[in-house]
Amino acid sequence: MSHIRTVITAAAAGLLLTLGACSDSTETVPDKPAKTAPSTPQAEPDPAEDTADEAVAAETAELPDLTGETLQAAQDAAQAAGFYGLTSSDATGASRMQLLDRNWQVCAQAPAAGPHPTDTIVDFSTVKIEESCP
Repeated sequence: MSHIRTVITAAAAGLLLTLGACSDSTETVPDKPAKTAPSTPQAEPDPAEDTADEAVAAETAELPDLTGETLQAAQDAAQAAGFYGLTSSDATGASRMQLLDRNWQVCAQAPAAGPHPTDTIVDFSTVKIEESCP
């Protein structure tokens, strides 16, 4: 969740910088005496924040064995385990599209069940419910 906040904060900062760069630079500002603020020491970067970001990037979870499940149930279970990059393909090689996920069963999955980074793409090899896996 902190990774999402970091991305949103960075995007907002970039937007503000872009808007500031687009402002009309021909405005005249009356001369004012320059005020100098007392200098404040800059905080050192917190190494704990860097490791927290790395921990989010390297987060792993247990991918269950979803063979034999309907494609819809397999997708739901993979998402519940933390995997959101999901694809599916026709195990017969006929390149049929899996339009109604409940009408397809999972014959194989890649990667296999076990611990994996949560940003891993999970591919389900499927056939229609009434068909046998090759």
